[in-house]
Amino acid sequence: MHVIIGKTADIGPALRERRLAIGVTQKTLADYCQLSHNRISRIELGNTDVKLSTLVKMAKFLGLKVVLQGEP
Repeated sequence: MHVIIGKTADIGPALRERRLAIGVTQKTLADYCQLSHNRISRIELGNTDVKLSTLVKMAKFLGLKVVLQGEP
């Protein structure tokens, strides 16, 4: 999966798509990240900002990596 995130609101839906693709529940992801199920839901809906440390933790669990790349 390769997704270019253009704005912060795109992060949550990309995480949700990956979570569903690998069959992980919001509860399981929340437990791993030490967050509430409600917080995961709000992140996936783009209704809240996500800390970089949380994003990295979520990505690791979902088999993704966070890459920061300069633009030309």
